[in-house]
Amino acid sequence: MRPRTAFSLGLLLCVALGVGAAPAAAQTWTLYGPVAEGSQIDALRGPNDHIHLVSSRYYQLDTAGTVLVDEAQGDAQQGSLDFPPALAVGSDGSAHLVTRQGGDWDNGHDIRYRRRTGAGAWDRDYTFGTPARRNYVVAAAWAGASAVYVSQSEALGNDVWGDLHLFSAGATSAAAVGDLSGLWRADTDMRMRGGGSRVYLVSGKVDPDGRVYFSWADAGAGLLADLTSHLVEHTGGTGRRGFPDLYVDATGQVHVTYGAQHEVYYQRYSATGQPQLASDVRVFDGLGDWHLSTGLSAVAAGDDGDTVVAVAIRSDGTSSISNGALQWAYSRDGGQTWSAPADLGWTTNAGEGRRRPRLVAVGQTFCLLFGDNAASGISLATVVLPADADGDGYGADVDCDDQNSAVHPGAPELCNGVDDDCDGTTDEGCPGPDGGVAVDAAPGADAGPAPDAASGADAAIPGDGAPGSDGGGGHGGASSGCACDSRRGGDVPRGAGWLVVLVVAALWRRGRSAFAQALLR
Repeated sequence: MRPRTAFSLGLLLCVALGVGAAPAAAQTWTLYGPVAEGSQIDALRGPNDHIHLVSSRYYQLDTAGTVLVDEAQGDAQQGSLDFPPALAVGSDGSAHLVTRQGGDWDNGHDIRYRRRTGAGAWDRDYTFGTPARRNYVVAAAWAGASAVYVSQSEALGNDVWGDLHLFSAGATSAAAVGDLSGLWRADTDMRMRGGGSRVYLVSGKVDPDGRVYFSWADAGAGLLADLTSHLVEHTGGTGRRGFPDLYVDATGQVHVTYGAQHEVYYQRYSATGQPQLASDVRVFDGLGDWHLSTGLSAVAAGDDGDTVVAVAIRSDGTSSISNGALQWAYSRDGGQTWSAPADLGWTTNAGEGRRRPRLVAVGQTFCLLFGDNAASGISLATVVLPADADGDGYGADVDCDDQNSAVHPGAPELCNGVDDDCDGTTDEGCPGPDGGVAVDAAPGADAGPAPDAASGADAAIPGDGAPGSDGGGGHGGASSGCACDSRRGGDVPRGAGWLVVLVVAALWRRGRSAFAQALLR
């Protein structure tokens, strides 16, 4: 068959059968611009769905960037090459700050703890530990009203390797819990977060063949022993591994991203610290060279526990990534598969990895807090990814029937009175009332609801359908022309489409239709 004949026959098949790539509604990020002063931050969701943020000041925000609380309680170490302060938020609404004051990297800083009660009173304020070399990496975790833990780093001697010192924060002082050795190296950070009555920790050593570590512990006297015995190494990719991020979602699951050479990897843990994926999944690659060339990321998960968003920074080739491009990707199945990464359209100064963005999820609204190079201070951008109730890889924003996994953008259209592919039309290619073929019929009373309209502005969603499954992200679907494929393993659409094809083929063979010959040439 000649190429023009094959193309024409393929076109006829697509029209007759009503099969094609269904357009999905585009979801976008909304940029609200600067919402806070400062450069180095930590941020968490509070029990009232406010976003708690500490930089040079302490803030509470809503998801539209409205400042609800602005108080002069912050961290003085706000240079681009400093490390961030730490924040913990309790289920009682209390906020716990760990900041640095005075000193320098070589002689150490005073490490300061402050508490703000749920009623808004600052009732605790003291320093803990002693100034030590490179004690600028700090963390905090809330695991109950009487179980608040804080930590600081220390490089031993003149080396870049060192220990993490753990403390239990009391009413007037912090009591030493003990040290974690061999998990940290200078020039990278660590995280601690609380979830229920547990504490979760991630740290990294950006050696040439580095490691990232995850652990968890129940609050109480056995904290240090648990953290030591539950330690898990992560070794995805190659090169210098480090710069992990940690997020505990509303279901109690724990989400971890970390960097390797030019890449970012993801793993999900149960509340009891059991890995949920057979191996770490690569989310970003090709992030480029800088001083350490380790992937830099942030992660958060929606309240459904399955919708996960990750952000990474693509290097501009400078040693500190002073103008790195922000990228994002998302997963609808708990991190098993990811969308193709896409540029957000904004750049940031990563400060040698010390100034990474933060992601916070409030319900299914994902809030990105970052230093935008086009503005001063800390900017906020958000995207809403509704939960995927039927597990077909599409949320309610694009799925016209999120209670039926057989109905979603890209599904084959069947002759069943349902808009199976969510393109706004019903039973394309099926017999009409007069026995003819209905093509792109307008939805009638028996049609499924039209897909939701897109919302927001500024940066589009990666891809246009369900997440891909290649570990590095990517959507399926046709790139151009007619996508005559069935995504249900070879189902044959019913209706008059096949009759049209057979009639035209018969006319061609018998040479009785100039129309058919012209069409198939």
